[in-house]
Amino acid sequence: MTALTIGIVGCGRAARIHSGRLRQIEAVRITGCVDPDVEAARALASGLVGQGGDPQSLRAFSDHQQLLAEARPDILAIFTPPRAHYRPAMDGLQAGCHLFIEKPLSTNTQEAMDIVTLARGRDRVVGVGHQFRLAPSLIEARRLLAEGAIGRLRLVMAVMANSWLAIQRGPEGNRWQVDPKVSGGGIIADDGDHLLDALIWTTDRAVAEVTAFQDREQPGLDIVNAVSLRMVDGTPATLAITGASPGSLFEITYFGEGGTLRANASSLRLAGADPGAPVQDLPLRSDETSIDGDFIDAIRSGRPPCCSAEQAIETVRLQEAIARSAASGQIIRLASADESL
Repeated sequence: MTALTIGIVGCGRAARIHSGRLRQIEAVRITGCVDPDVEAARALASGLVGQGGDPQSLRAFSDHQQLLAEARPDILAIFTPPRAHYRPAMDGLQAGCHLFIEKPLSTNTQEAMDIVTLARGRDRVVGVGHQFRLAPSLIEARRLLAEGAIGRLRLVMAVMANSWLAIQRGPEGNRWQVDPKVSGGGIIADDGDHLLDALIWTTDRAVAEVTAFQDREQPGLDIVNAVSLRMVDGTPATLAITGASPGSLFEITYFGEGGTLRANASSLRLAGADPGAPVQDLPLRSDETSIDGDFIDAIRSGRPPCCSAEQAIETVRLQEAIARSAASGQIIRLASADESL
């Protein structure tokens, strides 16, 4: 098997997690680490060498262009703050690299479309880190909805709650995540986009209209979001996202004419139309794949990754629409991604 070489851009917490997984995949070799803080790049490279990497081939850089020119990786893995995704992504594609981009794909739709257009022209694979698509509970929910297991879908309610703000402002937090000029936003840009993507993907429906309300804290971080959506087929949906909760919850409930599905990150329950019928805990597969393994397999097999850049545009568009609706007090109508490309 031919080895795939990977250059890592952005050497913070996400890079440490993903690089640890990548190192476990057969015939994958990390050849360079990039960070504007070159000491962070050296620290990640040193850690990887300490785990059995090749010190002769794993180098640290302060600029991704230097890595592209000298290391010439097959893949560029981008773990920078979201507002810094665009330039290394475009330069990596120009250099002939496949891309893995930590979610969100970008912080605005035009940049996301630029990445998709260039990737198509260069015939490169671009995967985005929406790993909830690999959760067995959501995979099964998507399958059952497609099969009509609960009849016509009439309403979706999705909730995410956690202590995001306290964590980011605490000793273990990333200071850039509470700076919207770097992160692109607050709870939605960092965690809530998983819920947005899961809603779109499991229902296999794009969003047509958005109405949103937000509670923000200085310097402009969205911390609490209440969102009403209308899907393209007319199905209404609601989302509640808070990063100011002492407890954690990730849950999507699908109400159909013939039953109800309730999914969280690890379980799926089905209630039939008969009020007296018992609620079923549905069996789920146990062989969950990592987002990193899925991406490498997509390149080697020629199939699309679990979340391609084309699909990830929908989440970027929805984030923008939520912010615009909350700021303007208006209903925002979305054009389809296919119409925009």
